Amino acid sequence: MGISWASSSPEALRAHHAREAAAMAGGLPPDVAETTLSPDGAFRGGLLFTPAERAGRAVVVYFHGGGFVAGSPETHRAVTAWLSNLSRMRVLSARYRLAPEHPYPAQREDAIAACGAALSMSADAAEAGIVLAGDSAGACVALWALSGLDPGARARVRGLVLLYGGYGLTESDSISRYGTPESGLDSETLAVMYRRLGTAEGGPAWPLAFAGEIAEPAYVLAAERDAVFDDSARLFRCLGPSGGPREFVVAAGQEHGFLKGAGRDPAALRELERAARWMAALAGAAQSR
Repeated sequence: MGISWASSSPEALRAHHAREAAAMAGGLPPDVAETTLSPDGAFRGGLLFTPAERAGRAVVVYFHGGGFVAGSPETHRAVTAWLSNLSRMRVLSARYRLAPEHPYPAQREDAIAACGAALSMSADAAEAGIVLAGDSAGACVALWALSGLDPGARARVRGLVLLYGGYGLTESDSISRYGTPESGLDSETLAVMYRRLGTAEGGPAWPLAFAGEIAEPAYVLAAERDAVFDDSARLFRCLGPSGGPREFVVAAGQEHGFLKGAGRDPAALRELERAARWMAALAGAAQSR
């Protein structure tokens, strides 16, 4: 019996997602150290990736994808290790609670706590900064974190790196063209996936509803053959005015989740390198001010 993102149990989906990620991932960069971070108060822990030659003090806070029900820092180890290698920045791949056992706003709360943990890593708080990043559902979690930060912490967000994010749409042209039940990205399955987050506090605050309030620099990547392509395109169009750089990038010929092939797939590494250059330049410019 196959896996159904609409009807299979959370345990089955998590095991399937982990197997798929392991099969896609390539080798890890040898010059990046991995450290396990234990839970500490509201911070749920995660994995910290540190390149041998580090540039700047900013920390990337990364949130993994997996439809809010699956995934972990471990399933996205190849993505985050290579992002650290290519940007020469520390990457904190944060753990957050999963649905349906933990409905929204648990994910938002955990993401905010992860940002606090990252900001505390620098002894010089005045110069410390973070870049919020994530893929698929994790890009949405990154934006939930942004919306929940207090003004002082938000002022230290250098920018956003949002990789083929899903931001709440269940109907769009790209969903009609590329969504399938097998991928979990057809209209019906997306609706089920989003309902797993629950209805507390009126349900999730989808980023498309507050995109106009986002003034931070942003790098938004969409995969050309991705059902949630229109989520990214619409989010980028709706972003508020920014004093920093913005870039919308289309990964030609790619499908949802292709970055998990980092270390094996040249296209995945190429797109991560492009995002890493943007991120490193942004963090460097912020540090020099």
